[in-house]
Amino acid sequence: MILHLDLDAFFVSAHRVDDKTLLGIPVVVGGRSDPFIFDKGFNRTRVSCDNSGAFVPPLFERDKEATFESFFKEGDRLRGIVITCSYEARELGIKTGMSIREALSICPKLKVLPPNHTLYHSYSKALHDWIGLQIPVIEQYSIDEFFADVSGWVEEDDILEFAIRIKEDILKEFGLPISIGIARSKWIAKFATSYAKPYGVKMILPDELEKYLDVPVEVFPGIGRAFTKKLHEYKKFTLLDIKNSKALLYSFKKNGRDIYDRVCGLEREKVVPRGMRESIGISRTFDAIEDRQELERRAVILSRHLVFMIAQLDIKPTTLYFGISYEYASSKKQVTFNRIFNEVFFAGLCLDMFREVDIYKNSKVIKISINLRNFVQNQKSEYSLFEYEKDRKYKKLLDSTTKMREKYGIDILRLAKEIS
Repeated sequence: MILHLDLDAFFVSAHRVDDKTLLGIPVVVGGRSDPFIFDKGFNRTRVSCDNSGAFVPPLFERDKEATFESFFKEGDRLRGIVITCSYEARELGIKTGMSIREALSICPKLKVLPPNHTLYHSYSKALHDWIGLQIPVIEQYSIDEFFADVSGWVEEDDILEFAIRIKEDILKEFGLPISIGIARSKWIAKFATSYAKPYGVKMILPDELEKYLDVPVEVFPGIGRAFTKKLHEYKKFTLLDIKNSKALLYSFKKNGRDIYDRVCGLEREKVVPRGMRESIGISRTFDAIEDRQELERRAVILSRHLVFMIAQLDIKPTTLYFGISYEYASSKKQVTFNRIFNEVFFAGLCLDMFREVDIYKNSKVIKISINLRNFVQNQKSEYSLFEYEKDRKYKKLLDSTTKMREKYGIDILRLAKEIS
């Protein structure tokens, strides 16, 4: 049997552990694209990039604590969206993805908190380690979700009692409410959690699955908007419709087959602990910008942050993905390289890629994305003699600058292009 453990309103719950005044009132945690990363001032930004099996994306920390005014207000404008809301806020009609302005219009007394990702990651990592002591096979699916395989570990007749104890122990140990779904397959276990929330346990066995399927298709995990629209075109509106349409779903090839098998509890996807991350990237969305010099400056800033993460992990990427999003279009390209990785080379490569990918030069840009993948670790490579000596010197420079940035912040040293 498989357990799906999902923390309830995790970000809000994490804040409530330290601030009891937040209990029982409408609270949301808001988010927006990092408003500080492109500052020309000095923010003492630190980046941690854990490459362990736990779900830990790059984490940006600053000495200056964000406040409602500094994080959400920009002149006379109120920016940001709701990324987590308490159940008290949900009862008022506030939803994830809603703008902060709209949420405050619904509830003027709403408590709006800037995100504290350091706090969330510390709890997530600690909980991951704690669950690993209780159950030998776990998979961290997201920062607030875990799968656990208890087959051969807990007798089936004892699983419900075991899950209730885990739920209560997590609340006692961490102060965090969690809901648990139980089933024979991963996706039905995750589906069962929606019936368990908040702070409950729900087990769905194969012979009782059908009575839970008379719900809209979009409530099932993994069925997105595009596939929902496709199903609606064929008059398939509920999960029960999917169960009764095997031939149709299988005609949609792999995606359709996967959805059918998951909804019917037929998939046998294993709980697999995460290995080393397959890619590391950074992207930022911002107000539309036409000035190409400013956009190039931002591309170099993003490259600096990515270089620092790669240097921390001591790995060698060989593939770069570069993407630009315009107001009404997008452009992207992927390129492979075999160089001793260093900041000077990579910043230049990102500038070249920006100029090449920027095919709509009269359009305003709203997002830049840079991603590195296909890592080689502790492995010798055949390098071009033409660049080898130059890259080797710049790699030594990167080793020195990385130590300084770890001590004083990533923005202590910058390329001239960033501040000109």
